[in-house]
Amino acid sequence: MKGKFPIHKVLERELKRITHDPVYPFFMVIGPLIAFFLITLIFSSNVPSKLPIGVVDLDHSDLSRKIIRMVDATSIAAVDNNYQSLSEASKALFRGKIDGIICIQDGTERDILRGKSSRVALYINNAYLIKGGLLSSGIQKVVGTLSAGIRLQSKLKNGITGRQALAEAMPVQVRPVLLFNPYTSYSYYLTILMVPVMLTVFILFGTLYAIGTELQYSTGPDWLEASNSNMIAALGGKLIIYTLDFFVIALLMDLILFKILGLPLKGHFFLILAGELLMILSYEFMAIFIIGFARNLRLALSVGSAYTMLALTYAGLTFPLFGMPFVAKIISRIFPFSYWLELFTGQSLRGEPLANGLVQLFFLFGFIFLGCCLTPRLKYLLKTEKFWGRI
Repeated sequence: MKGKFPIHKVLERELKRITHDPVYPFFMVIGPLIAFFLITLIFSSNVPSKLPIGVVDLDHSDLSRKIIRMVDATSIAAVDNNYQSLSEASKALFRGKIDGIICIQDGTERDILRGKSSRVALYINNAYLIKGGLLSSGIQKVVGTLSAGIRLQSKLKNGITGRQALAEAMPVQVRPVLLFNPYTSYSYYLTILMVPVMLTVFILFGTLYAIGTELQYSTGPDWLEASNSNMIAALGGKLIIYTLDFFVIALLMDLILFKILGLPLKGHFFLILAGELLMILSYEFMAIFIIGFARNLRLALSVGSAYTMLALTYAGLTFPLFGMPFVAKIISRIFPFSYWLELFTGQSLRGEPLANGLVQLFFLFGFIFLGCCLTPRLKYLLKTEKFWGRI
């Protein structure tokens, strides 16, 4: 190593550590690839379809059979079974065999032919909000379309023209325009949350392990010696390998999201790449921040686990940020992932202006700054014997 710069010495030392410890290949390559494959496989169908529902037809009329056929013809629902009673169907719903029940009361067609209104009961398992919401809206559209058709036919029989009949049957018409996720696709919704979160887990845990083992195995002085006690060289030589590795993994993530799962790209791709690089650096420096306070690998990994999982909860995608309590909004700002997600969705789905993304990049620099503030503390831990070998 004679005549080499300190950062080169640290780099060679880190490469030897990587090749002699099987944990490194797992969090650098194997783990992220397995996670990406499983998530892609789970959400490859993009849109939930043919969810099983049960039918309780107590009317046994042409109209009730038409309702059943129309519901079964939708992409969201599939009539799984016809039950003799509501209690029988309820048992199937409670056991998870079906996701909903349509109950058509006796006399439904008779009441409609007499000009009276009638109701079709719909029971939905709303324990799964997304699935329940899509199923409910899909079936309600079918019943609404059928009701409008009945009113239209009634108007036409009274001698009214087709345009007038349509205006009277549906005086107010809603023209829905679905923005940013027009296909109600899981790929547009959950994969942009789950895939990057798994990446942040491996970034944070990998960096915690790479630095924390220096304390656990009492190799901190060797690390500092290779860098000539220069923390910039020490961290630069150690983190450059992981930064490049995770950036390549992030490019693979982009390939999966944009090419395989078909996520739209309406904004600036180079801004997304800059955000991914800063997100990687943010979590690496947050690992320094966590170790600076935890002072041992075990506690640092525990804190890191909570930190990455809470980022998923407070990201603001599954539950909107504006609807959270004030304290929750503040908590959501302590995770680099929140800023990166805003940047990514803004550039991929919404096509936001360049200036909006630059604001998110600025906040990501703040997490890097926090980690830099703890580097003197990390150096002290590496040099102090009482912090070595602690479990």
